[in-house]
Amino acid sequence: MGKNMKQNQFTEQTIWQYCLDHTKPNSPLLQALKADTESSVHGAQMLSETIVTKLLQFFIKMQNPKICVDLGTFSGLSALAMAEATADNALIYTIDRTHQSGHELACKYIEESSVGYKIKMLIQEGIDAISKLPDDIDFAFIDADKMQTKCYFDLLLPKLSAKGMIIVDDVLWRGEVLDPVDKRAKALDDFNQYICSHPQVDNLILPIRHGLHLVIKK
Repeated sequence: MGKNMKQNQFTEQTIWQYCLDHTKPNSPLLQALKADTESSVHGAQMLSETIVTKLLQFFIKMQNPKICVDLGTFSGLSALAMAEATADNALIYTIDRTHQSGHELACKYIEESSVGYKIKMLIQEGIDAISKLPDDIDFAFIDADKMQTKCYFDLLLPKLSAKGMIIVDDVLWRGEVLDPVDKRAKALDDFNQYICSHPQVDNLILPIRHGLHLVIKK
């Protein structure tokens, strides 16, 4: 079999599936929440992928943050993933601007979970909620209104601890940032350029699914 034929067998999807097959799965709690969301909640495609939640947990376990922010609760998957990975005395603020379609499911799973006591739900506009958060935030995950991503970041950065990290999801917007026409793609392209030239941070964009932007203070 020729070299080119071998290469053509490995598509993006088959490699992605290989990665999933050789990564330990999410906890039974997160798997059950994902299944419930997919079967009963409109917009289930907004759920964080397994590899994304695992990556969040890896960074959290390495960093051992005390205060975390989850901007974009939906059905609570990312907040509960963070709660599972943090220490017993950690606090996770999870924020959504309204009682979205996944809100009831998020409340149910958070209340029934053994780690749910770490999570404080805030039903407010993101801008208002962030302004009321305490300083010394150690870890933040932004997966909310794409048009407001830069604003959320600018509000979070001054509150970030010296070794804090911000991870922003969907920053490649299905690849549309390469030639942005959609307003969300344009906003995310502008955000990526803004971070790349920001004097106070270091950054890395990972081409995982729709793109993860990792940001730390210098």
